[in-house]
Amino acid sequence: MNNQFQSIYPKIEDNDSQQGSMSSSQSCRYDSSLGLLTKKFINLLCSSTHGDLDLNRAAAQLKVQKRRIYDITNVLEGIRLIEKNSKNHVRWIGARMPNHCERNEELERQLRLLKEQNQNLDKEYKRLNGTKQKLDQEIERVLKSNDADCYLTMKDFMRFEEKMRMNRDQESFVVVNAPYDTSIEVHKTDNNIIQKKSKDKKKV
Repeated sequence: MNNQFQSIYPKIEDNDSQQGSMSSSQSCRYDSSLGLLTKKFINLLCSSTHGDLDLNRAAAQLKVQKRRIYDITNVLEGIRLIEKNSKNHVRWIGARMPNHCERNEELERQLRLLKEQNQNLDKEYKRLNGTKQKLDQEIERVLKSNDADCYLTMKDFMRFEEKMRMNRDQESFVVVNAPYDTSIEVHKTDNNIIQKKSKDKKKV
């Protein structure tokens, strides 16, 4: 009879122990997620400029409520790894930042150096290009102003011809009348016919 009575009613567990088990499980999950979030927060802090981090930006990037960020900052501030730099800003004050933070800082330093060098090279290129343009304009101006004197006499040709005879390499000598800054390519075909191509549309 006693056994039948016990089988009619289900066994009821202690409510306190049940709640304790649930709260313990939830606490473990919370601790685990908070630990992971803390690692992400520190990575974000390390990647920030000069170790300064905006908490609003951190909450947005980590996609969590701001109170979760405060849970982390309160702990890190309590063990004197960070301090409040200004409103909603914290910075790292620990003796040494984590290794990956140091690597990030070194990479950022190298990147800044490369950007600075690139800017300097760009300025130097613009300066040299400007100087070249001025020289080209000056040369063209001088040539135009002395156009009447820019010629070769028969005596000049004879002098060059004499030099060519003395040249043991038997190099060819070609006189070309072309506008200033004209680029000419000379190609020799299989039939020993010389072809010339001008990169300037003006008559050569």
